[in-house]
Amino acid sequence: MTIKDINEKIISDAGIQADKIIAQAEDDANNIIKKGKKEADNLKNVLLYKYDQEASLRKSKILTEANLEAKKIILSEKQKIIENIFNKASESILKLDGKDYCNIIRKMILDNIETGDETIFIDHSDRIKISESFMEDINKELKSKGEKGELKLSTSYLSIKGGVVIGSGKIRKNISLEFLLKKIREELEIQISKDLFN
Repeated sequence: MTIKDINEKIISDAGIQADKIIAQAEDDANNIIKKGKKEADNLKNVLLYKYDQEASLRKSKILTEANLEAKKIILSEKQKIIENIFNKASESILKLDGKDYCNIIRKMILDNIETGDETIFIDHSDRIKISESFMEDINKELKSKGEKGELKLSTSYLSIKGGVVIGSGKIRKNISLEFLLKKIREELEIQISKDLFN
C-alpha cells in the first residue's frame, strides 16, 4: 500500500468518523431541543395552571369583598331609612294636639301601673299637657274600676322625650316615647340584619 493509499484511507476513515460524530451531534442536539421544548411546555402548563388558580382565587376574593361591601351599604341605607322613619314618628307624636297626645299618655300610664299609687315623672316640656287635672281624671277612672286611684305627678322633671316614667319607691319604669321607639327600632334592626345576611 502506497503512502497515497494510506493518506486516502486515513482521509476516508476520518470522513466516515466525522460523519458519524456530526450525525450523533445532530441527534443529540435534536434530543436536547425536544427535551427542552417538552420542559418548556410543562413549565408553561404549570404556570398557566398556577395563574388560573391565582386568578380564580383573586376573582373569588374580589367578589366576596364586593358582596360584603354591598351588604354594608344596604344595611347602612336601611338604618338611615329606619332612623328617619322613627324620627318622623317621634316628631309626629310630640306634635299631636293636647287631647290626642294626652290620650296616648293616659293609655301608656293605665297599661303600665301596678299599684295605682305610683309617681308619674314627665319632661318639663309636657307640664302643660300633663297637668294635675289630667292626673285627677286618670285617678277617677281608676277608682271607677275599683282600683286605687292615687297616682301623683312629680314636681321634679326628667329629661325624657315624650311619654312618662312611672316611679314606685326606688323602682322606675321607663315608658318614655324615646325609650319605646328605641326598643321597637332595635327589634326591627335585628330582623333587617337577618334578612340581609341570611
